[in-house]
Amino acid sequence: MRKALLILGVLAALAVPAAAAAKAPPTPVICGVACDSGGTGWTGCTNQTASHSASVWPLVSIDHYLVVSYCKVNGWITSISIAAHGCDTSGIASCSAGPAWQTGGGAGTGYATFEAKATWFVYTSPYYLNSDTLNLTVDLG
Repeated sequence: MRKALLILGVLAALAVPAAAAAKAPPTPVICGVACDSGGTGWTGCTNQTASHSASVWPLVSIDHYLVVSYCKVNGWITSISIAAHGCDTSGIASCSAGPAWQTGGGAGTGYATFEAKATWFVYTSPYYLNSDTLNLTVDLG
């Protein structure tokens, strides 16, 4: 009985992060004059993406990406977060997304900057290991 409860607990713990990761980022919405109080700057919510891709078709393809979701009112960021960070590969390569973090600005300002890291490996002889850095800037306005 104890073993069955332990297995159920582990499965439940694994299901919560999986469900959270499957959540789709918000779709772009622009309020316009109805919710900007007549101020200056853009109002609404959207996503912004930075990515690097490389390939040697048909042997290998690597795509490193960072997606940031944010909302602004009159040009000021009211909420911002990393929606996705990862790597997609095909062929004889693997990629591991490393850390991603906010480096400046954010909620309460009009801009934000982010940095994201990844390491990728190509299974050829000689083996090829490299790293990638993405920088993303949410501009003023």
